[in-house]
Amino acid sequence: MLWLSGPSGVGKSSVGWEVFARLSRDGVTTAFVDGDQIGMCHPLPENGAHALRARNLAAMLPHFRQEGVRCLVLSGFVDTAEEVAEYTSRMPGVAFTSCRLWVGGAELRRRFLARGWRPDLVEDAVAEAAGLERSTYADLCVDTGGLGVAEAARLVRERAAGGWPGVLPAVTPHEVAAPVDSGTAPVLWFAGATASGKSTIAYEIFREVFRSGTPAAYVDVKQIGVLRPIGDDLRLKARNLAAVWAGYREAGAECLIVSGEAGSDDTIRRYAELLPKAPLTVCRLHAGPATLAERVARRGRGEGPALPGDEMKNRDMGALRRIAERAAAEAQTGGEGLRIDTDGLQVHEVVALVRDRIGDWPTARP
Repeated sequence: MLWLSGPSGVGKSSVGWEVFARLSRDGVTTAFVDGDQIGMCHPLPENGAHALRARNLAAMLPHFRQEGVRCLVLSGFVDTAEEVAEYTSRMPGVAFTSCRLWVGGAELRRRFLARGWRPDLVEDAVAEAAGLERSTYADLCVDTGGLGVAEAARLVRERAAGGWPGVLPAVTPHEVAAPVDSGTAPVLWFAGATASGKSTIAYEIFREVFRSGTPAAYVDVKQIGVLRPIGDDLRLKARNLAAVWAGYREAGAECLIVSGEAGSDDTIRRYAELLPKAPLTVCRLHAGPATLAERVARRGRGEGPALPGDEMKNRDMGALRRIAERAAAEAQTGGEGLRIDTDGLQVHEVVALVRDRIGDWPTARP
């Protein structure tokens, strides 16, 4: 496992994704996990975010191994050896390489502001970076100043054990994960075509629910099953969803909001089979071809949430047009659930419409 850490805005996810993508293109079965994506539970347990993320990562690892993973790239913040030990102690058979990314204050400010997200936090990120300079948890520190993502990824691999992952050990028998039971807490599932707004709306509903005082958790299924090359990725994501949700239940979450797949009934059923006791409410976000094309174009320009491996980011117009056409075809997939039409609506208007349709969920089902 290669663990990329460092301050907010330094490029952990971007560089990590590039390492992952290059290895997978070379035929090495590789997984990628963004640590933030396996710790979205509020309030956090008393023992903190790292204990929860470490528990969830360890629970996902057997599922990755069942699919033949040889190595895993993890991006996430950490700043002490004790926090690193939360992870290593739960995965004794994994060879960890910890790499801290560094960049000067001026360039960090520029990168952070270029993301277009919470510019008010830029000085906190710079202070965070200064604090990390006094840390000793990492096996190596790589200065990425002045480097593009591809060059930074190449440098990280060169510096990590002479070319990470080096000579991989022989394949061992795959682990078999124990069954998990997440109980009877309710699940709210957002389905819809690419660019329908699933992750944006689901995350806003998650924020509303926990702000109301109900302990809640959030999962984007696309972010918990990143493995290439792969056979049945739906099987992997369904198993990982069940494992992560069980971890959130242990942490006290009383409901789960999911940004799911495009979503035929059969697809959702395959996920639900691993959450057999959970009352499931499905919201299907719908948008017409013109709206989907507009949203795809905006994502191509870098607008919207910055997610590792976003297929729309920095793509040419031809590629974006093909993605929009595919999204329009996905939107024709019908199925059971509450249909939410989003054409012409802003995010807060869609959220209000969803809240009206789901009633007092999670205390009662619509």
